[in-house]
Amino acid sequence: MAALLLAISIGLSHFQISAAFVGAGAIGLGLISLTAMITFAFSRVAMIEKKISHSDSAALHHSKVWGNDPLGRLMRSSYVFTFLVLRSLPSSRLKRSAEQIGDISARLPVNLTLWAILPPLMMYGCFVVLLIVSLFL
Repeated sequence: MAALLLAISIGLSHFQISAAFVGAGAIGLGLISLTAMITFAFSRVAMIEKKISHSDSAALHHSKVWGNDPLGRLMRSSYVFTFLVLRSLPSSRLKRSAEQIGDISARLPVNLTLWAILPPLMMYGCFVVLLIVSLFL
């Protein structure tokens, strides 16, 4: 309440105050999704990497390069997210790009796919919301 009174006394509009709260919420939700992505969801991402990997795939190479530390988990999760998005789009050029990452014909259960898509999508969405809100502050 004190922060709101201080903001009003400084002369910020109600729109800017609302934008600041939305931005703070986006930061919080983005951090929660980032934490979920590198902890809970990563075991499912590793399963997807095993299912889509073949001997000369980039998914197998990236799992060896990035390792299992938090930054490596973030990069590997992002790479699997990119693979799943590219293989689901109708463009043949994008499917060829997904083929370089892994096997696009691999059958993946829906629950694995959701664990690999929703946390990164939420994190990237929060980042976009934060960028848009920052234009109004």
